[in-house]
Amino acid sequence: MGETVETDPTTEQLGAVRTAIDEIDEEIVALIWRRERLVRLAGGLKDDDAQVRARGRVEEVINHVREAAEAQEQDSEVVEKTYRAMIDAFIEYELRTRHEDETQARLDAFSRS
Repeated sequence: MGETVETDPTTEQLGAVRTAIDEIDEEIVALIWRRERLVRLAGGLKDDDAQVRARGRVEEVINHVREAAEAQEQDSEVVEKTYRAMIDAFIEYELRTRHEDETQARLDAFSRS
């Protein structure tokens, strides 16, 4: 006869927690995509790479998210580190796409001449 396999309640709970984290990660990815679209739009409004790097603006964002984290009684250090990594990645993205757009514009101008 078949044996009944009992599942450890801790294992079940861990699985449920991991599923919930996966769902949150999908929401975060969607928000990052929205942020990416806005970053690309903002990049088109900037005159040079210095405006992309904008250290003053970076610190404004960091202060804002730290305050938001503290207001929600979250670990503001984790939020700051996460945002610094994300901002660095977006700066690289914005610089890359800016340069790609500038190169394409030059190529388009050349092909029209």
